[in-house]
Amino acid sequence: MPIALFVGLNRLAGLGWAVLGATVWSIKAVVGRRRRGEAVGKFLPILVAYLVVRGIIGILTDSDAVYFGIGIGTKACIGVALIVTSLAGRPFLGRVLHLALPIDRTTRVHPAYLRTTSRLTVALGVWQLITSTWDIWLFRQTSTDGYVLIRALVGWPTGILLTLLGFWYADRALRAVPDFPGLMHLLEEQDERRRKG
Repeated sequence: MPIALFVGLNRLAGLGWAVLGATVWSIKAVVGRRRRGEAVGKFLPILVAYLVVRGIIGILTDSDAVYFGIGIGTKACIGVALIVTSLAGRPFLGRVLHLALPIDRTTRVHPAYLRTTSRLTVALGVWQLITSTWDIWLFRQTSTDGYVLIRALVGWPTGILLTLLGFWYADRALRAVPDFPGLMHLLEEQDERRRKG
């Protein structure tokens, strides 16, 4: 919805209104989740604050290069930071994966877990850098609306495919941990707990 809103408002009223509409919709989505009693987590409010600041800068400058450049630069910085966490021996995914999946401490201290999450963290960081480069190229080749639409149409399916590949790789690699039941089993177990709780 934010993409359709952005493109529609950009055509009808200009960049400032498009940025405002997309930002307000993103805030509305988070507020709606909280009202429905869904978990918002720690990162979502930070993301909303980032979107608000970025939106204000985009509106004040009325520059699509500045507005999208902030996002591209942020993505590239995140990519570098992810790679650094892995090189430092504390891969980001190794520290947060258990928050999304019920991975026990025995698995998390096993060398295979560190190796797997380290590789996945580097892969995620490299992906952020590749997509940042793609975003710069695409921004220079097309209109603002074209950039937003093409980026969404290419980014979502590719992201889903790579997420599934990462999941498949993690499931296979973590089988080296004794008694590891597999990620699908953990997801089913987590789903069962949610339904009961």
